[in-house]
Amino acid sequence: MGADKDAEDLPSCIPGNALVVDPKLPFRPLAKFGNSFLNRFQCTKQKNQLLSEITLIDTPGILSGEKQNSDRGYDFVEVLEWFAARVDIVLLLFDAHKLDISDELRRAIEALSRWDDKIRIILNKADGVDGQQLMRVYGALMWSLGKVLTCPEVPRVYIGSWWDKQLGHAAFRTLFELEEQDLFKDFR
Repeated sequence: MGADKDAEDLPSCIPGNALVVDPKLPFRPLAKFGNSFLNRFQCTKQKNQLLSEITLIDTPGILSGEKQNSDRGYDFVEVLEWFAARVDIVLLLFDAHKLDISDELRRAIEALSRWDDKIRIILNKADGVDGQQLMRVYGALMWSLGKVLTCPEVPRVYIGSWWDKQLGHAAFRTLFELEEQDLFKDFR
């Protein structure tokens, strides 16, 4: 009996094909995206106080350059729309060093625009640039988003570096902590 309890506490990974046949989970409709999608889709279960209140969905990265001409084998934008219709918040993460809005990202943002009230934009890895560069990066991101988003105002952009490494520019620590607090307040 104790072994079964210990097994429940261990992280587990459930493949997409199993997720869509489990009647206790909300993923049955995802079967329509086919095996190419289901072979990439998985769910990780972990016993964690925070995760008992939320579900995080991490999609594959947006393709850019020549890669965006590769066929994923399923309609990526349609999958994004399926999840966006069911979630409370959509986080769009931008790397401070890669602000290019590719054709695939543009299509994804346009598809998500129906749920613009759910979109939160995060400028990540901002500790990798200095203060003057950060202002330029932020301005460039706002300009690029203004051309893609159809909402009257570009949503707030949260700035930070969400990883476990030391900050490249420690002078940003207070700013990043305040941005993180604001973002977590927005989650509630």
